[in-house]
Amino acid sequence: MATVSVSKGVFTFAEAYKKSKKTKNNSDSWVNSLFICEPWYLQYKENWNLFENEIKQLHHKTYSILLNDIVNYINSFCHLHQCVTPEGVIPTATLLTGVNQPDHVSQFTALMNLIRENVTSHIAMINSQDGTSVKLLVENVVWQLINGFHMLDNSQDDESDDENFEHKKRRLKKNQCTMKALLKWYHSKYVCGSPSKKKHNANTKRLLVVIIPDFESFHCNVLQDFVMIISSYISKLPIILIFGVATSVSALHKSFPYHVSSKLLIKVFHSHSSPVYMNQVMENIFLTHTSPFHLSGKAFELLTDVFLFYDFSVTGLIQGIKYCMMDHYYGDNIKSLCCPREKIDSVVMDLTTEDLENIRQLWSFRAYLEKQNCREKIKLFEDDNFFKEILCKEMLRLHDYLFIFYACVKLFFVFLKDLPKNILGKSVREIYSKCASENITCTQAFKECMQLINFQSQLKLVDSIKNALKEVNLSLQIAAPIKPLRATPMKNNLNHVSFGSDFGYSFIKSVRVHLMTFSRQIENAKNEITTLVTNNTEDLDVDAETPLGNRYKLKEKLLRATRVDKVQSEFEMVRSRFVSFLEEVFTKGLKPPHTQTFYEIIFFNDVSSVKKQIVGSPRGAIHTALSNPIHYLQCKCCVLPSSESVAETLPDVCLAYKLHRECGKHINLYDWLQAFAAVLRPDEDDEQRYQDASVQLRFTRAVAELQFLGFIKSSKRKTDHVMRLTW
Repeated sequence: MATVSVSKGVFTFAEAYKKSKKTKNNSDSWVNSLFICEPWYLQYKENWNLFENEIKQLHHKTYSILLNDIVNYINSFCHLHQCVTPEGVIPTATLLTGVNQPDHVSQFTALMNLIRENVTSHIAMINSQDGTSVKLLVENVVWQLINGFHMLDNSQDDESDDENFEHKKRRLKKNQCTMKALLKWYHSKYVCGSPSKKKHNANTKRLLVVIIPDFESFHCNVLQDFVMIISSYISKLPIILIFGVATSVSALHKSFPYHVSSKLLIKVFHSHSSPVYMNQVMENIFLTHTSPFHLSGKAFELLTDVFLFYDFSVTGLIQGIKYCMMDHYYGDNIKSLCCPREKIDSVVMDLTTEDLENIRQLWSFRAYLEKQNCREKIKLFEDDNFFKEILCKEMLRLHDYLFIFYACVKLFFVFLKDLPKNILGKSVREIYSKCASENITCTQAFKECMQLINFQSQLKLVDSIKNALKEVNLSLQIAAPIKPLRATPMKNNLNHVSFGSDFGYSFIKSVRVHLMTFSRQIENAKNEITTLVTNNTEDLDVDAETPLGNRYKLKEKLLRATRVDKVQSEFEMVRSRFVSFLEEVFTKGLKPPHTQTFYEIIFFNDVSSVKKQIVGSPRGAIHTALSNPIHYLQCKCCVLPSSESVAETLPDVCLAYKLHRECGKHINLYDWLQAFAAVLRPDEDDEQRYQDASVQLRFTRAVAELQFLGFIKSSKRKTDHVMRLTW
């Protein structure tokens, strides 16, 4: 429709309004277009998508029970008459989330979506920055309860455009959102509507849910007043509160006095702690032989240290692993071999001569080369086809090693988890970190663990072996269906098992047979100790005739006559053989990754480059950026003869920063402005420099930026001075 007018204006046509469907912006579309033909990028994308799907499944499995319990609790108040409480008590669910703040967003988003699907569409989620005062908190709550469903839910594309336009016309302004407006809206929608609307809303779920995910960040007085306001309307509005508490329930009781807490019907729900969830993610997704990407011991220790000592964020840990993956794959086609076992042959055939030459430069290949004869060495360097065959063989052998290594790590954990002192750790990730960093069987800690196992009781040892059999059976089920085995170690001797045979299946199968045999032997072994008593009666008779004065010799003869020779019981003998068996298994199965050929392809070990990105030093980075901007800008105009010199081409904030470093504790703004103007306009007079409006504007902006960064603050002692905060 065309509109012609003499004057300029904006024209709105209700009937021509069309709701445009929002298309999802693919943030990495330009990356896909740039690297779409690169083998390393395709393999990275495939592997990370696999990790993401597994993480989503684990996340749903971990939190589904907790979130369903909260939804069931809310559903119990679904009927209107159940929500009406004569004493004004508000149903309240308190979710103890832990201190991992970055993980709360996904958790509460999942909760909100589940409530929207199963309970009600009227939900308000308010963060602390949206509730600095009672008025602002009430406005945001009412706004979201009335309009939030239409604003947040983009799946309602089947609604007509006219209804959307009418809804926008009827939408309240923010300053009109009060509890009275909410009560009026609720009555018009669910209580006093037309018969057709009543019939339409008969099955509509009418609860109003208010979620406060960061309870501790709110001001106590604001929440107290908000609860009392809700309590006065609870007989007319079915409102339910959900508090997200990061510390403990005591924080809620400390924030609310009795007259406020008595208005809340509190039920507490406990979430999994961050270390427990982190252990589940690592053990079920990344610390398995089916994972196409693996972390070395040092890299794994770095990421877990960041998790434990900084933020307790599983989301941050996963993003750190993703960064390691990107750094590992980027620009290197040989990393396309970091793939599932069944794709190795096809990937090796697609490698170019340049890629094969890069593989020959790996340090682990040099150790392999030294073991070959001269003829093999020449063929490995000159014949690409022969080298590809060897590469396929060694990569398959590396996968065999991974299967055995991770199975032995979990087996090792089963026997160590109940030992005193926790010498090597009390989780699979701690044991993996040590086993991947060094040859654990050569350490003193390993010998102490074996000694402690050799002191265990019969019942405890049988129980540990049964748990170990469960882990072994689980590993064999992942590799292949378990076949019935004869419980005879003679048929499955560990000494005749090599890593390259049958996906490591033979090795683990042999371990299983030995465990079954030892379990039966230890369970049936007798624990009685037999003794041999030596009684030399002849010597005693001879000595009886000795003089009474030689009492010392008589005492020795009597002690020798009653000597008892202690002999090991049957259980102790079997237990000693079992400990020797464990030492043999772990010696063969827990060899560190750096002892394997081509381990660099699937193990990430470049810790130094990633540490700068993951464990940042913001103070040093800000100082470098302000004192030497060319380090980041890489421009010719910022080149300086020395780090202390200044130039008019520097950014204003860098120039102001350099000048303020030359001042003392208190900085005179007038002197600072004069020095700033002298650098920008060196050829002009002093009065013309600082009286120029553009110079004053640039200086004011630079000072404001330094104040925002925390280098200066305003001083109350002198109005025309600022105080320096760094030295």
